[in-house]
Amino acid sequence: MSNAARLALVAVAVAIVAGGCGHQSSQRPAVAAYIKQINQIESRLVVPLRQVTAGAALFSRAQSAGTAVGGQGAGSPEQTLLTASARIRVLRGQLAALTTPPVAAHLRALALELIDRQAELTHEVAGLIDFLPRYNATLRPLAPATRRLEVVLSQRSAAGASAVAAVYASKAAALRSFQASVDAIQARLRQLRPPPVSKPGYVAQLRSLQGMGSSAGRLAAALAHGAPTNVQPLIARFDDAATSTHAVAVQRAEIAATRAYNSRTAVLAALSRRVELERVRLANALQ
Repeated sequence: MSNAARLALVAVAVAIVAGGCGHQSSQRPAVAAYIKQINQIESRLVVPLRQVTAGAALFSRAQSAGTAVGGQGAGSPEQTLLTASARIRVLRGQLAALTTPPVAAHLRALALELIDRQAELTHEVAGLIDFLPRYNATLRPLAPATRRLEVVLSQRSAAGASAVAAVYASKAAALRSFQASVDAIQARLRQLRPPPVSKPGYVAQLRSLQGMGSSAGRLAAALAHGAPTNVQPLIARFDDAATSTHAVAVQRAEIAATRAYNSRTAVLAALSRRVELERVRLANALQ
């Protein structure tokens, strides 16, 4: 979040008061009082917005380093951001409740929109900080489960009908065990709530797990009934499901979600510029 976005309201307050509130002497006291109230609210926004910036930066550094960010209790980045978001919304309510001179109505609307977007983005970043570690931890058992399955499925030689049957039975059991692991991972994933920027990857992963689990179950059933004659389509479906998270459509959706997230952060800077322009317009109109 940019410093310009954080300090937009105080810039409005200082510049309008400095510019004078002329044009209609009857409006000067009301506008001056309104700007003073905005300034007081903005000064109380400094701490929560600083916490947002610090929390997001901490999480970004931790993600880059591949380290954890310290749980979800009091003092954690997530809780700090949620507390900041709640505080921002309280201050937003105070700003909305101010008696606004008619000439400052547009300034009020822009300032409220800026605070609203700050609160929304703060809540989204908090959700991201909560979601990503849980998501990664939930998926962690998938890699070892896949390796165990690959070891069993790689068995190819057996002497005699009973030995061949035993190999098929072993592979069927391994596939069922893998299916159970995948189903458990799916169940835990469905309890998570991804923020918008993470949703495409999350949905794709769920579909991949569902496809792998169902394919493993069908393949296990085929192997359990003796020497299978046509398992290639089942193996192909399993492989397709396993690699579906890397599909072009999924990658495009993830890129689009990332761009949308970045645009939401860029809007804050754009809004602060609009607030500044409205401040200049108001100051000029009242001279």
